[in-house]
Amino acid sequence: MRAATAVGALLVGIALTTSVAGALAATPDVTVATAGPPGALVPGTSSTWTLVAGNSGVAIAHDVVVSSRLPSGVRLVSPPPACLVGSALRCSLGDLEPGARVRVELGLSIHHGTCGELRSVVVISASDEPAVARNDDTAVASASVECPAATLDLAATPDLVVDATSDATGPIQKGHAVRYSLTVANAGSGVAHHVVVTDRLPSGVEPINLLPTMDGGSCSAVGSTEGRGSFTIICVRSALDPGASAVVRIDIRVSADRRCGPMRNRVTVSANDEPGVARANDSATHVDQVLCAPSIQVSAPGARAARVGDHVRSLFAVTNDGEVPLHALSFRGNGCVVPHRRHPGPLRPGREWSVICVRTIGADSSDHMAIVAQVTARTPDDALIQDATAARIRVIHPGLSVAVHASATSGRPGDVVTYSFVVRNTGDSIIRGIRVVYERLGLIGRIGALAPGGTVRLSTSGALSGAPATLFDTTTATGTDPSGSRVSARTTTSLTVLAARGGSGHGGTAFTGSDVARAVAAAIALFGLGSVALQVGSRERNGPLGR
Repeated sequence: MRAATAVGALLVGIALTTSVAGALAATPDVTVATAGPPGALVPGTSSTWTLVAGNSGVAIAHDVVVSSRLPSGVRLVSPPPACLVGSALRCSLGDLEPGARVRVELGLSIHHGTCGELRSVVVISASDEPAVARNDDTAVASASVECPAATLDLAATPDLVVDATSDATGPIQKGHAVRYSLTVANAGSGVAHHVVVTDRLPSGVEPINLLPTMDGGSCSAVGSTEGRGSFTIICVRSALDPGASAVVRIDIRVSADRRCGPMRNRVTVSANDEPGVARANDSATHVDQVLCAPSIQVSAPGARAARVGDHVRSLFAVTNDGEVPLHALSFRGNGCVVPHRRHPGPLRPGREWSVICVRTIGADSSDHMAIVAQVTARTPDDALIQDATAARIRVIHPGLSVAVHASATSGRPGDVVTYSFVVRNTGDSIIRGIRVVYERLGLIGRIGALAPGGTVRLSTSGALSGAPATLFDTTTATGTDPSGSRVSARTTTSLTVLAARGGSGHGGTAFTGSDVARAVAAAIALFGLGSVALQVGSRERNGPLGR
């Protein structure tokens, strides 16, 4: 008995089962399947072949096309209206709803003298199908045709043998190229006709350069160069004499996202007139190893600001971004204290180890400094790998000053006094969220951000009231520096309230001119305090406040 792959593809008759597409961000996923008549075919007769196209996605598939090359020895009878027949068969099915299926039946006539196996690859496509959904866009149709007993000369029958090898001398690195060599030999005593070599390449590889080649024959590749990649190589030679051989050469590249470990390539060969009893060695499998590469990465936190005296805690992330577990991990950081610097392992692929490194900013530290971190680890075969990075720190010296000026140093009840508040950034870094508060009047205003050297002036007015007295008030400006710590400045001013005209003070005694003179002299002396700008910190009077 001889088998052969029949073409499966022509789409006529529509049997739809429609399901509702239910996602807004949906994509189609077209599929194709073939079915032939059971049992062996007889030369000179006709048979019905079925091709089923479907959409298993959740969106409409547009411009669906099914195509195939008819195997030699058959003829299409009355092609469906949707199909064109030339060197290949091409059927345009239009659009397919989600869940829909289209069943196409076509008649094939088997030529006299045809026997053995028929084989053909059927391909389906849609204009809007994403690359990641194309792994089920091909199907292989096959059938067998009876060979008359008169043609079975057991003394002169072919017997094909196939062997598969690669030029890899060890584990293959991802992204590298490999050549497969498929050797087909005829170990029988008769000529093998219509020799077909089929190689479904492993997932995660793709053909490169020109099409594969076959000695004395031709090859084609079916598949996608995008997404996960799924390719089938088919090579055909019209005849192979007894004792002769032919080599198929396929250049492929291993993709970067291919899983490491064993990579199996299975190859099959067939001929129209090879008897069934000789097909035991019509397939071969070659196994290569894709290198499982070790790798480790240490990442640092983003740049940050700190002040002299701060204890900076930097959190480093050590990640196994390779494909093998690691052990004996060690962390080193210059100039910082690391409470836990060793990890015994294993640190498995994709897992992370967090390391804290603490450094105190000294008075002699430069304005720009870095904590350099280095991590080392051992692979399963005890090889040493390492990585390094740096955490950047900017040492800042923040400062603020505030001054208050009044339109008068004394006045009587009812007099209006205008106050002017001048806030200045005296440090080297921006101060944000500044609040200016005057003791008697409360919140004067807010300053969103003040750059180094910048000045902002705020003003307010108020009427004097109360009994004669000299008033002392504190003004405070408080904000936050880039390290998140508070920065504050304050100043004290005085103002004398005189007795009301025609009024009395001091228990009913008239507020005389001499009293006014003494009050004014005291106010002038005390007002000098208003020109002093003080900065209050957590550790010293003129430094920024602590957290």
